[in-house]
Amino acid sequence: MNKPKTLRVRAHAKINLHLNVVGKREDGYHNLETVFHSIDLHDEVILRKGTKTGITVKCDHPRVPSDSQNLAYRAAQSLSDVVGGFGGLEIQIHKRIPVAAGLAGGSANAAAVLYGLNELFALGLSEDVLLKIGAQLGADVPFCLHGGAAFGTGIGDILTPLPALSDVPLVLINPGIAISTADIFKNLDITLTKQKKESIIIQTCVKKGDVVGVGKNLYNLLEVPVFSKYPELTTLKTQLSTQTGCYGALMSGSGATMFALIENIATAQQCESRFKNNVSFCTTTVTNPVGVRIQ
Repeated sequence: MNKPKTLRVRAHAKINLHLNVVGKREDGYHNLETVFHSIDLHDEVILRKGTKTGITVKCDHPRVPSDSQNLAYRAAQSLSDVVGGFGGLEIQIHKRIPVAAGLAGGSANAAAVLYGLNELFALGLSEDVLLKIGAQLGADVPFCLHGGAAFGTGIGDILTPLPALSDVPLVLINPGIAISTADIFKNLDITLTKQKKESIIIQTCVKKGDVVGVGKNLYNLLEVPVFSKYPELTTLKTQLSTQTGCYGALMSGSGATMFALIENIATAQQCESRFKNNVSFCTTTVTNPVGVRIQ
């Protein structure tokens, strides 16, 4: 049976239900404690066996690079190096996840490339091998491969699986502010933003499937430096958290996307309609049990 020459992979975005910075590492990165969750919002990554050697990347978003600056490109190159090459490859990315938005869009694309190429070229690599390659590419890539829900430590790459929340409605809002994760961490003063909030409470709520409890215990330490630089995000979070049926609202990652857990889809869609004409990105989605999926 001939292997397909084209593969379509869904690359799912993530949110952080909890994010705490617990220390700075000697390598310049920060140690984190975070609770990740995949959501249904996704990019589509199309992988094609090329007729010429080398890797080409095309994307329908003007701000996404098509060279080695692109994490999907680097994922393909890293995998090629590990297996000794696999011929030509064309990567096409249809963006639905906002860029530089705290939703791990680039990491999700990289994870989709690793996962998809393992299938497309029948490489037979284990999940552990893919996770190790992913960790070398970026802190969020391992979770995007893992998907569902997980507690992350280290730089976010050491994962302890949690049971995924089933189809919890979410409203995502991004006002169009592109925030550099590197800049936020570079200027982060942990001594000024030290937070005693433990992750165990929200982990327990996730394990129990207690969505109301999750909403009450959302936390992101990075809101402190981000909100001080972009005060309009404080206003946006307040507006979102006071909507009908909202269990809680939070900034995801280093922002600027805000998300709210909403009691049902109909209420979430009503909430979306109130915001969508005033911001650059607003959508209703749900929690998702996987990070990558072949279509």
